[in-house]
Amino acid sequence: MPIIGFLAACAIGIAGCAPSASQFNWQLQPALQTPGAGQIVQPGQGAGPGAQAGNAIKFEPWFVTDPMVDNVTAMTWLAPDGWLGEGSVQWWHEWSRLTFLQTRITDPTSGLTIEWLPTQNFIWFDPLAGLPPPPIGGNYQGQAYVPPPADPVQFVSDFWMPGMLAHLRGATIVRVDQVPAVADEFVRQYGGPATASAFKIRYQFNQNGQAWEEDVSFAWLVSGLQPPPILWQTAFAYSVRAPAGMLDQNAGVVSTIVSSRATTPRWEASYLVVRQLFAEGIQQQLADTAALGQLLAEHRAESQALQEQVTQERLASQDRIATLRGETLAGIQNLTNPYNNTIVQMPADWNTYWVNQQGEYIVSDQQNFDPNQVPQLGSWQRLQPR
Repeated sequence: MPIIGFLAACAIGIAGCAPSASQFNWQLQPALQTPGAGQIVQPGQGAGPGAQAGNAIKFEPWFVTDPMVDNVTAMTWLAPDGWLGEGSVQWWHEWSRLTFLQTRITDPTSGLTIEWLPTQNFIWFDPLAGLPPPPIGGNYQGQAYVPPPADPVQFVSDFWMPGMLAHLRGATIVRVDQVPAVADEFVRQYGGPATASAFKIRYQFNQNGQAWEEDVSFAWLVSGLQPPPILWQTAFAYSVRAPAGMLDQNAGVVSTIVSSRATTPRWEASYLVVRQLFAEGIQQQLADTAALGQLLAEHRAESQALQEQVTQERLASQDRIATLRGETLAGIQNLTNPYNNTIVQMPADWNTYWVNQQGEYIVSDQQNFDPNQVPQLGSWQRLQPR
């Protein structure tokens, strides 16, 4: 599998002769932690109070560091000025998935919230003759022992509603959409025989007497066929919730945030080294911060080579990834950042788009808007359509 596809590799399921996962009480998510020291999400270096001129939105770069990996920047994203963000890197040394990049981004005015959901690797097989099967949800060589799913609605109920999506218990299902472009792309990234499906499920529920809506997006992939073992996994899992009507009204802003969230090549290279160490069976050292730091120091040369490979693969695939996001996320268009010639995706229903050297963006509905004419905004260059 290409390195660029690993962290995002998704998974999809097929129903075989195995019992449905809904027959079991399985809760596979380790307890999530509140971001702590060294993990607090911070605005990018150039971020500051966003001056507004006319009807404009300023997007600022945010990042979260990982204290387990020498406090390097683990992930970044763009969010409108005035929004709130929190996040941390959760290391799960006992599971082969290894990490969850916990992220929540909220508009404090409207309550619109984007939240990424934990994912997992799974395995299913018939127990050997005379041996008891592992418990459903138990850890089998770093993978959860659970049969592959058949019903996406039931999967959300079984996997996420006991935890982060508990507020959706009893919610009304408005519609279930399949997203074949995501499924096809991640079968391609997986690089072997597999079947995949991707979904977006819209729920409607009441919160404090007000009607709310929530879109839950995710994918699953099954890479083992009959006879077992069957290997499957989940990924691309996030939810977006807001008062009824606001999800569609703010589709471009939401899509801009979702498309901008990414791991950094330096952190991803370290993750790939840790993945290899996990495969070598040294989980106990991975659970200790000091021991993990020493292991990563010993593999620094390998990590640097992987970092370069990750960077080159991202540059080579940016057009394809941008096309995929344009097909699957609503209300965004591709623009070129003149500072580094990379693709950035911004809300499509605005007239002018600007960027500065700090990676901040301003979008305006005024065709003649120029932030360079506002002294406190500094120096900006205009983005052009890709």
